[in-house]
Amino acid sequence: MISEQQNYDATPAALRRLEDQAHRDLGVVAYPDVDWVRPIQGPAGSKALDCVIVGGGQFGITLALALRRECVANIAVLDEAEAGHEGPWASFARMQTLRTPKTLTGPDLGIPSLTFRAWCDARHGAGTWDRLDRIPRLWWMDYLAWYRQALDLPVRNRVQVSAVVPVSDRLFRVEAGTASAVETLFARTVVFATGAIGSGALLHAPIVTDAVPRGRYAHTNEPIDFSLLRGKRIGILGVGASAFDNAATALENGALEAHVFCRRPALPRDNPRRWMEFSGFLAHYPELPDAQRWAYMQRLLEIGQPPPTNTYARATALPGFQLHTAAPWLSVVCAGADAPIEVTTPAGRHAFDFVIGATGIEVDMKLRPELAAITPHVATWADRYDPPAAAVNTRLSRFPYLDRFGGFTAREPGQALWAGRAFAIFRGATLSLGPSAASNSNMKYTVPRLVSGITRQLFLDAADGYFDAFVSGDHMELRQTG
Repeated sequence: MISEQQNYDATPAALRRLEDQAHRDLGVVAYPDVDWVRPIQGPAGSKALDCVIVGGGQFGITLALALRRECVANIAVLDEAEAGHEGPWASFARMQTLRTPKTLTGPDLGIPSLTFRAWCDARHGAGTWDRLDRIPRLWWMDYLAWYRQALDLPVRNRVQVSAVVPVSDRLFRVEAGTASAVETLFARTVVFATGAIGSGALLHAPIVTDAVPRGRYAHTNEPIDFSLLRGKRIGILGVGASAFDNAATALENGALEAHVFCRRPALPRDNPRRWMEFSGFLAHYPELPDAQRWAYMQRLLEIGQPPPTNTYARATALPGFQLHTAAPWLSVVCAGADAPIEVTTPAGRHAFDFVIGATGIEVDMKLRPELAAITPHVATWADRYDPPAAAVNTRLSRFPYLDRFGGFTAREPGQALWAGRAFAIFRGATLSLGPSAASNSNMKYTVPRLVSGITRQLFLDAADGYFDAFVSGDHMELRQTG
């Protein structure tokens, strides 16, 4: 396996050649290359964008290219992070490699010169991809940065979207703030490509937050200065992949001990998400009946998910790592700012200097300020599906009920006619679009689905005008020449 820490000579000439090849390839498959979208104006003659994409991570930039290929270029991609830190890869993701197979595709949209594989060999030398076991995490971030730059995608960084407000059946107002000002944009469609937290909030355990000073605990999805944990004893609540990633990172940065606590009697071993990675499931899960989609997600929650083999091996090989099963936290006590954090489990007591919650994400759109004007009017699964008594799940009931294009649906029939113009590809989309819909393993199928929904709206907006142009236009092909 090749480690991301190894030093490889950059080959900028090869990357320039790859970029040139990508542009040639895009030109070859540019049919139909017709500027077809009819522009509209916003209030007071302001320019209305055809689409605003909230989030400039892997989905945001791939959607931008996919829309451009459909000749929808009047768009903006807005991301609150600085350039190069969009998404989790250079921030809170702490795995060494991606968890998905190295063969995954998606951002390339079927163009070989835009694949990670092509970039990898151009950047790190021919044959490098063949020697990889999985994709190094920071290489993936570097690839996404190259992709954005090479394609000159319209991403604006350090822009926080504070509100998306429907102003008519066909138009949204988007409040976009920078460090110096708030800008108002108008858009005919909006995509929320806001990742794991975009449909809710970090799920903190009250047993921790009620007892521990804020500076002595963190969530795995938050920034953590691991250098401050040198020589410390770390307790981690939760047993998913991120728990092991954070334990390993803490120990690699000099922590004395890292204890991972699992409430189940044994560590989960099955990972059915790998089973799901076949084209039939990835492409057509959204067409399943509601009951079957609910049953898939319910079963996944019951099974849980183990850390990948390499993640498990990385953590367990380090001195100071300990795994505790059948060990829910019964109580947490911290007597003062510098006192030990005392954790009681059925097997005994432990004292820690810092605790980390690997407790996941809560899906609840009411927690998102940018969705405040949308959430009261769009349907959740609670509004559309009444599960059998044995399958009731309040977590799943809060997920948004999306249409087959990833668009919101109106809570009340005949109301919120704008709902299908707002699209979601965040954590909460997974019940409607697929358990892997918001991850890179399903970009190949989810991105075209969303783009089809966007272009559908833009076309239907001007359907009468297109028909008028069809019946009144000059379509002469064979003209008399003599």
